[in-house]
Amino acid sequence: MTDSVPDTVPDTVPDAGSATVTGSATDARSDERSRRRAMMIRAVIYIAATHVWAGFMILVFTLGKR
Repeated sequence: MTDSVPDTVPDTVPDAGSATVTGSATDARSDERSRRRAMMIRAVIYIAATHVWAGFMILVFTLGKR
């Protein structure tokens, strides 16, 4: 059986730092704002869902005492 993958790594592997940066500073700021807004929306949804779940559990235990 022959293996088509070479055993050595070629010397022409690009550097991670050699990538060019595309976009401008305003695009970066806009992207950061949209990510922050999305994170805040998720946080509000998670907090609201937790309160609804906790309220339901309080209701279940209150009705269970009767």
